Amino acid sequence: MGSSPSPLAYRLVLGQSLRTYRERVGLDANTVADKLGWYSRKVDLVETGQRKLVATEVDRLVELYELSAAEPRYVQGLAREARKRDTATPPVAEWAQTYVAVEVAAQELKVFHEELLPGFVQTGEYARALLSQGILQPERGVEDAVERRMARQEHFIGPDAPHVTLILGEGAVRREVGGRNVLLEQLKFLRTFAELPHVPLRVLPFSAGAHTALGNSFSLLYVGDPVVTFAYAETFIDGQWYDRQQHTEKYAIAFDQAHRTSIAERETLTFLDRLIEEGGK
Repeated sequence: MGSSPSPLAYRLVLGQSLRTYRERVGLDANTVADKLGWYSRKVDLVETGQRKLVATEVDRLVELYELSAAEPRYVQGLAREARKRDTATPPVAEWAQTYVAVEVAAQELKVFHEELLPGFVQTGEYARALLSQGILQPERGVEDAVERRMARQEHFIGPDAPHVTLILGEGAVRREVGGRNVLLEQLKFLRTFAELPHVPLRVLPFSAGAHTALGNSFSLLYVGDPVVTFAYAETFIDGQWYDRQQHTEKYAIAFDQAHRTSIAERETLTFLDRLIEEGGK
């Protein structure tokens, strides 16, 4: 997992792993609850990261799911970290806390944004212009929210930064959020950010036409070893979290389609250079 994952992140990864093992042996949640003497919803709460497990409960699941080789040690390690007390709450809206917790733990992200730049590549002025227009104003004020967004950015440029494949719709790099000058400085920053070896950037041009992800923005997060996949889609009022394979696979297909029809990395840098030159005139 990535740098300094929180207990919440461990609970989510543990829950997803346990669901995979349960489905592998062909057991439904009700059967597991019956065999272990649990109340009916406990399996679902565990698998969605809402319920901690004590060591004896983990041992019984290991036996029931017929785990072998390194799997028991892996699950027990996740459960041990998941039982620790959360020492800090991510400084974001409550509905975004799950995403931030897993974002820190992820070793890889795939991010698609159609019309706006994601927070981790925003300049302060861009973020300020965007946050000041929100229907739901940040609880501690716009300036505090901007500072916290800038602080989160450090995670993506440090030594333990995850690999991030970023695809932006052409509208995202042309929309004058905050005005022409703010956009120009934002494009310069984005151009520098895209030089990082772990952040391949592509632009999906208007000429690509219709595609599966049209009108949407989402992230795929890959955590742990073996890898567990999550998907997250955000609107202007909340975010939707997906941890079931039938959902994450659809988001992965949509991302792959956008990747195939987007401009290659080197061509994207040239495209940004042209926009910067045009904006500076």
